[in-house]
Amino acid sequence: MAIESGVGYPSCEPPMRAICAGIWRNLVVFRLLGFLAALAAPGMTHASGSTIFPTEVVYGNRTEETEEARVCEIILDVSSPPSRELVKFITLGGYTKADGAVLAGFLMGVADIVAVERADLAQIANANFNSATFSSLGQLNYETYDDGTIMATTQNAEFAAPFLNAVLAGNYELSFSRSEPGAEMRTYKILPAPSETIADNFIRCMDGLAMQSRQVRSSISTKMSAQREGGGNGVSMTSDQAGQPFTRQRQGRTAE
Repeated sequence: MAIESGVGYPSCEPPMRAICAGIWRNLVVFRLLGFLAALAAPGMTHASGSTIFPTEVVYGNRTEETEEARVCEIILDVSSPPSRELVKFITLGGYTKADGAVLAGFLMGVADIVAVERADLAQIANANFNSATFSSLGQLNYETYDDGTIMATTQNAEFAAPFLNAVLAGNYELSFSRSEPGAEMRTYKILPAPSETIADNFIRCMDGLAMQSRQVRSSISTKMSAQREGGGNGVSMTSDQAGQPFTRQRQGRTAE
């Protein structure tokens, strides 16, 4: 299974992009510390810049929904005991209910275990996703937050689809540096892909999201048409905003 590109996204331009990203980030970031505290155990602090092949790579799913937005998530928890460094990488796809605007991307957080059942979020910079088929640099729009987490998103289906497919395929790298003098880039090599169940759950969630987004945009288009016919000043929807953001390809899951 794969995410299909070639279909346009509805507009989510600044400042709307920042609003969209902010809504989705607020849905997921509160779980970072909860996860990190649950994994807390004595160990050594993080090493200097290096490539790490983590011993614990755990995927999960979650769907978040509020009055403002609906979000589909693949949640990746990464650790490598006895190192105290913990990484959370959340793949996101969602839409805002006000206008059907769609974004896809990721939220990354890093923390250090400081005591049993206590972990502190670390300030990071240069959070990157890299695979054989996609690199987030130059293709996703970055937002850095005061708590140390970083979100990178896009409204462009030509970038979103390759990114999501790369996550589903596995064998990718997560890189970041700590926001401190002399810090080197650290790279986690993620070899396993999400299980078939997790991939299916995510794509099923995205299929439902696409239908809901299309319904919202169709309703907006109908209202604008009625305004024009009645002499209103509504702005017409562009043709590429009528397409479905994501569809299922029934050709088997992508692999590298």
